[in-house]
Amino acid sequence: MDLFLLLKIIIALALGALIGIERERKGHEMEFAGVRTFMLISFLGITSAYLSQFNSFFLGLAFIGVVVLIAASYLVTTRKNGDVGLTTEVAALITFILGAMCISDQGLQVAPILAIIITTILATKKYLHRFVRRISEKELINTLKFLIIAFVILPLLPNTTLGPLEVFNPYQIWLMVVFISAISYTGYILMKFIGPDRGLGLTGIIGGFVSSTAVTTSMAARVKESNFLMGAAVFATVVASAMMFLRVLLEVSVINPSLIFLVAVPMLVMGVLGIILAIFIWRRVENRDMDADLQLENPFSLKPALIFGGLFLAVLFVSKMANIYLGSRGVYLASIISGVADVDAITISMSLLAPHTITPTTAATAITLAAMSNTVFKFLIALFLGTRKFATNVGLIFLLIIIAGVLAIFLA
Repeated sequence: MDLFLLLKIIIALALGALIGIERERKGHEMEFAGVRTFMLISFLGITSAYLSQFNSFFLGLAFIGVVVLIAASYLVTTRKNGDVGLTTEVAALITFILGAMCISDQGLQVAPILAIIITTILATKKYLHRFVRRISEKELINTLKFLIIAFVILPLLPNTTLGPLEVFNPYQIWLMVVFISAISYTGYILMKFIGPDRGLGLTGIIGGFVSSTAVTTSMAARVKESNFLMGAAVFATVVASAMMFLRVLLEVSVINPSLIFLVAVPMLVMGVLGIILAIFIWRRVENRDMDADLQLENPFSLKPALIFGGLFLAVLFVSKMANIYLGSRGVYLASIISGVADVDAITISMSLLAPHTITPTTAATAITLAAMSNTVFKFLIALFLGTRKFATNVGLIFLLIIIAGVLAIFLA
């Protein structure tokens, strides 16, 4: 007997059981199938796929038979209790397909991943519905606009260098815009999903991946309302800034992995130190359930995307001109200035320019200086938009983080 075929059948049965267990747990919804039925449907899928090697029509006929059985059961169920939901029936059809996929070596690798995704979607019904209720029509329209530009317009852009200094590549620039917006949107969606009312812990962590500057601005406004919120606001600001360093590290690892070892030491030192200091503050916070009231702009709307694209292109030009006329010192100066406005733009531009235009060491140092510059800028926000005590608390912690980063640069 072919043991590998037996293993494929066992995997197919396991996938059917996985989806079936989730469906049977929804006992009040179940009229059509439970765990055993789903296992049999997956088994039918793989056996019919196997037999189709001898008769090419067998798989199609088996699928039609399953469709007919599911349709008949659906009609009986809807007449009996009036439930017109199709979730379980669609899941059953997908289970048949997953079982059939297991017959091939390539399908055997993909089917378990798809089964986990399907089960996750089925199991998170309550959370998905809650998330949908929190999405406004404006956010949905903005998202659709950006998806059109990202997946319809982007492939049509020329992937070639145009203009002076050979830094303007329409496809590359817009691809970076999509990349940064995707990172921000992930955090934005998580914020919508959990809700900012879950406390400052998650708000600071997730908000740091969206915009640590926005978190700092929000916290500065809150401490001005009430000094009682001081500890919680300092915590959220520090942890969001710490997550910014980790975000920079993620961007470098995707855009230019060759820089990761040069950037990792200062970014990890500043990020981990920020998290440790934030934990120390968290233990002393009395009002941990404070509503963050954090207002984040949808990063998939056109305005922030276009602004970032223009800023990114400007940073590319300025950085290359600075390197040509002023050398590495000019690049460092450009990174410090641009880091105030947007650390993502300088991070990606340096990652793209190295090693062809600038040395990897120069790029890594420029990225670190930009992150430090952005940290100083957040201190100024705390000073001018918050209170003096808030700025002092945040500033001392930021000073320690920057000193640690400087030492990491020289000792790495």
